[in-house]
Amino acid sequence: MLRLEGISVRLGDFRLRDISLHVRAGAYLTLLGPTGTGKTALLETIAGVHKPLSGRIHINGRDATHLAPEKRHLGIVYQDYALFPHLTVFQNIAFGLRLKGVPERKIKGAVDEMAGFLEIRPLLKRSPGRLSGGERQRVALARALVLEPYVLLLDEPLSALDRVTRSRIQKELKRIHTQLGVTIIHITHNLAEAFFLADHLAVMKDGCILQEGAPEEVCRRPADRSVAELVGIENLITAKVKDNRLVTVMGDVDSQKIFAGRDDLPERVCLTLPGWSIEIFPAGKPQDYIWQGNLSISSVYPMNDTGMVEVTLVHNGGESLKTYLSRREAKAMSPYLKTGTTVPVGFLGKGVHWVPQEVLI
Repeated sequence: MLRLEGISVRLGDFRLRDISLHVRAGAYLTLLGPTGTGKTALLETIAGVHKPLSGRIHINGRDATHLAPEKRHLGIVYQDYALFPHLTVFQNIAFGLRLKGVPERKIKGAVDEMAGFLEIRPLLKRSPGRLSGGERQRVALARALVLEPYVLLLDEPLSALDRVTRSRIQKELKRIHTQLGVTIIHITHNLAEAFFLADHLAVMKDGCILQEGAPEEVCRRPADRSVAELVGIENLITAKVKDNRLVTVMGDVDSQKIFAGRDDLPERVCLTLPGWSIEIFPAGKPQDYIWQGNLSISSVYPMNDTGMVEVTLVHNGGESLKTYLSRREAKAMSPYLKTGTTVPVGFLGKGVHWVPQEVLI
């Protein structure tokens, strides 16, 4: 449905650099990255607001690189909704259809159908100023979707909403995607939001796409340190390979040997370990772990529904690793979860990913 080939854009001192991206019809793609990394600039380039210095944009099989925005047949929803304050909800939703010259009878039917789908029929006579944030978001979505766009572009659509409303609109976006089958590109810096909604994930930083793929695969096998950090992997261990084992190079290099289980690793590597792969009081089979030993608890942080525990990898000034326990687990282990206590710890092999050190560092 959408294909970007080598797109480069200059906006003042900022630049999008050689971006290639293929989005299949019916996909839900999230662009994940920190603020200022170029996500909105890329979305607006797709929409036709910015002209690329190089590269091509294909939409639904057609070269749209130089098409005017209104001829690209896209819908866009911004984080501030961009509703017309002097128009009613009905008039806002109908605005694009009227620009296209659709007969009024068909406009009324299309608006009524979309308002029913998004459960906003009681709001059609109100002005945007009399709506809540969640209601304004639904109106903005209705205005975009009523045009039956090839691709729906969402620019941080949930960032201005409170937690409860954000959760409700997330579920609504999931329903829209499932029932309408529309192709969606959704930009966000919120990791949980990206993983809840997306079936395809692209990680951006400094005007570049660093990695793309299924969310689970990107999280399990990050391409480099930046991707690992952006997808929430907090534990990175610098190591060197010796006799098919990994020996940590911080602190006492001979104190912690981790079995690699493979012979194709370079001399220096980094391990990425998601929090769930670090088990306190490991209860699995020995072959499930690449390393087991005793580590010292350096910190315990109570959280809302979980507790975060930091364990020190090397007793003498080593790096701390983070893992999380459910409230039930934390309660059962509470006698042992004290700063300075030594506890058995295991690293689950299925959670570990090896990356050459020169790529990660």
